[in-house]
Amino acid sequence: MTMKTTFIIIQQTESPPYYDIIIDRGDSASSFRIAQFDMLALLDGTEVLSQEVRSPPELSERGVPVTCDHGAFRQFDEGSCFIERWQPPVMILQLSGRRFLGTLHLLEVGDGYSMRYIRNRSAKPRLT
Repeated sequence: MTMKTTFIIIQQTESPPYYDIIIDRGDSASSFRIAQFDMLALLDGTEVLSQEVRSPPELSERGVPVTCDHGAFRQFDEGSCFIERWQPPVMILQLSGRRFLGTLHLLEVGDGYSMRYIRNRSAKPRLT
C-alpha cells in the first residue's frame, strides 16, 4: 500500500555542514542526516550512510520540529513522496522534486541507515 506524503531537503550551511532529508508523513515526520559531501554521491547513485535525527522528547511534546538546528540553512529540494514501504529495517520512497526524481532506499544498518537513490531514467535532474 502506498501513502502520499511530502519531503524537503535542507542544507545546513554553517559548520559542520550537512543535509537533512525530512519526510512529512502527515501525522509524524522523520529526518535523516547525511554529510555535506555525500549529497553529490547520493545524487549519482552511490550508497551513503545517514543517521536518523530525533528531537528530544521534551521538544517533541511542545511541537518543535525534528530537525532544523540553529544556524544558517537553505532549502535544497522539496516535493511529493510516495511511500512504498515504511517498515524498518527497509524503507522505500518514490520522490518527485526539482533535483530528486526517483526511488530512495533506506536500509537500517547498525546505528544508522544505508541510503541509496536511483534516479528515474526518463528524467534529467534540474540543478538550478
